[in-house]
Amino acid sequence: MHKGIFIWMIVCIPGILNAQNNTDSLPIQKHESNAGINKSEKTVFPVMFNICTVFYSVQDSKINRFLDKYGYTQPQQIPMGLRFELAGIPNGGRMVYSLNAGTIVSRQDITSADISLGLYYRIVKTKIISFLSGVAIGEHFDRIVLNGALPPNLDSLAKKYNTTLSLHRTGLMVEPAAKLFWYPLQAKKIRVGIFTGMYYNMGFNSRWRVGYYPHNDDTFKNLRKPTQVSTVEEFGWSFSTGLSISF
Repeated sequence: MHKGIFIWMIVCIPGILNAQNNTDSLPIQKHESNAGINKSEKTVFPVMFNICTVFYSVQDSKINRFLDKYGYTQPQQIPMGLRFELAGIPNGGRMVYSLNAGTIVSRQDITSADISLGLYYRIVKTKIISFLSGVAIGEHFDRIVLNGALPPNLDSLAKKYNTTLSLHRTGLMVEPAAKLFWYPLQAKKIRVGIFTGMYYNMGFNSRWRVGYYPHNDDTFKNLRKPTQVSTVEEFGWSFSTGLSISF
């Protein structure tokens, strides 16, 4: 009888121990499963693309007087531009790093564009709303094709080189900004929303240079001659509104 009990214990104890192990492992497996679910539910949008219209209040009265005097179209009272922004948000954190490019699209005889790098901090960060502030630093470019009337000094240069002259200038651009984003449309890997921004534009311009583009060449040839066109530094507010896509 004792021998039979001993044999029964040898046969059944491994099964009992195994059943105990399986029971103990259930909370661990359940915890691991829940952790996996939570991890899959966490959504991060590390890349953001923004496109917007910008309304500028900056005015350069000196170049505007030159344009008006010689029959060119000067900028509107509030010029309108387009801006594109590609931003990265490492690890879904609060810092936002961006590459910005913009140009004036309203009718005028000055071609204006800018490119800059931005560094922003997300002060408010929720699933639907983000508010950030920071600064962008870069360079802006202005060009005027002198295909109309000219002052005497520039007219003589145009005749000498038998070509259409252009005025160019570049300058450092510093732009503190604040932006508010709202994302009403959300999916697992993408969200679409709208945003508005307020900027303070500071443009530190170089002097206007006069030159031309040789035939079949896109490189500006600076004649290194005085233009008698004054350059001023530009400061003023601008506002934007547009579409934001995060993915």
